[in-house]
Amino acid sequence: MTAPVEIRVNQSGVDLVKKYPDQFEITKYPQGIQFYAADWGSVPNGSVVLATSAHNVTLPYILSATGNDDPNFASENIINWNINAGITEADVIAHDDARKRFFGLLQSLRNAGWVRAIRLSEPRLKGKQALDYRQKENPIYSLDPDYVLSLEQWMTLDTRATWSLYSDHAYLDVSITRDPSKTDVTKPGAYFVEYALKSDNEKWRSVVGPTKRLHWKTELPAVLPQLAKSRQAAEETLKKENITIDETYRDPPLPDLSL
Repeated sequence: MTAPVEIRVNQSGVDLVKKYPDQFEITKYPQGIQFYAADWGSVPNGSVVLATSAHNVTLPYILSATGNDDPNFASENIINWNINAGITEADVIAHDDARKRFFGLLQSLRNAGWVRAIRLSEPRLKGKQALDYRQKENPIYSLDPDYVLSLEQWMTLDTRATWSLYSDHAYLDVSITRDPSKTDVTKPGAYFVEYALKSDNEKWRSVVGPTKRLHWKTELPAVLPQLAKSRQAAEETLKKENITIDETYRDPPLPDLSL
């Protein structure tokens, strides 16, 4: 692999390009948004160091990484990163090896201090119950990073599956998708991994929606009770089905709403 590139939320684009002058291509759109894109594309793939104030984690087999700022929040610098990767440098891999590598990656993130983040509108489920809920009720429900799927369970993930995490004012969605033409467990498969990294503020702007993002700090307090109501309703329904709610789960902290 090539030398790793270090990224973090609220990273200065100027500093990024200065540190990696030959790695990133800058594209500026009429709205003033700048994109910083790196493309490894072929073997050897790249590697990205995901940095926080506490610990760093190296993400392997990176194909591309794209970050962007927003002139409406210029002081926040780069607020989004979208990173595409494989699970191996080869085109195909045994399904069980892919499973083990992926959960090893999730464990490295957990060891570095990343914790689970469930959407405020969704029920607090863990382990197999989270998997069952995703499979039966909500295909975009984020799974429990501490629950390692068996090979049989792994092979039931017939669509993109996501694990959502939080650490140090940053949110990270880790998603994996299997090539739908390679689902025979006795033959090699192909997998695509996506990392979506957002700053704390950008995450909450996405909660209020695109039409209100410029004034998200004044809009968010009205949205939070609605999300809590949705979660409560979902959990009450699940309790009637004798499904256990994870009362020990704690949401990530709310943002600073001072203007």
